[in-house]
Amino acid sequence: MTFKSNCINIVLVETSHPGNIGSVARAMKTMGLSKLSLVNPKDFPSGDANALSGNARDVLDAAIIYPNLKAAIKESTFVYATSARNRSINWPTVNPEEAADKILNQVAGDKKISIIFGREDRGLTNEELQLANFHLEIPANPDYPVLNIAMSVQIVAYELFKNRNISQDREWRDYPEINSEDLQRLIDHFVETSIDLEMIDPKNPSQIIARIKRMFSRLQPDSMEGNYLRGFLTAVNKRLK
Repeated sequence: MTFKSNCINIVLVETSHPGNIGSVARAMKTMGLSKLSLVNPKDFPSGDANALSGNARDVLDAAIIYPNLKAAIKESTFVYATSARNRSINWPTVNPEEAADKILNQVAGDKKISIIFGREDRGLTNEELQLANFHLEIPANPDYPVLNIAMSVQIVAYELFKNRNISQDREWRDYPEINSEDLQRLIDHFVETSIDLEMIDPKNPSQIIARIKRMFSRLQPDSMEGNYLRGFLTAVNKRLK
């Protein structure tokens, strides 16, 4: 099986230290990855990033800077967000080996994947985590579960490299899954309709909106299903007027 590395998008969110970006580029190239997206980096381009990238300057030169996370992942069909903290709403969670198995199956079907890595000091926000289909947790010593960004990227990239020659399951879908941008539009439409139906109190939504996001992210509808659901919601909206 050909390893479709161009389908895998490594996303760094608001990285503070440019040297970390260079180290990530080096970790990526070592394992055959090349697509790097940067969301509001504090300092980039940077000589420190270049210095720590080693011979992976080409990865840095091709990196794309985005103003926000949604823009960086909007074309992705599946999104993985790295997380190491407890959450009030549990999400489908995988370790690096499990993630690699899923991702390799997905890219074999020409699906675009984003793997998100958060800020050095506080990771990803709950809102950012809820953009993902899966949360990716790297097992570590519970007394000191500290990994820098480059270490985290290296571990995930290594699992992808190690497992990429393992035979993959056949794709069973007859329509492609909707991408992240269209999925978020579907979720927003569903939430807005639920509010119009007075199923959700926008002043006191509790955790139901997060659960709705989790439900649709877990289901991952295909394009035909997504179009039907949007059409269904539009019909409901018309009846409400």
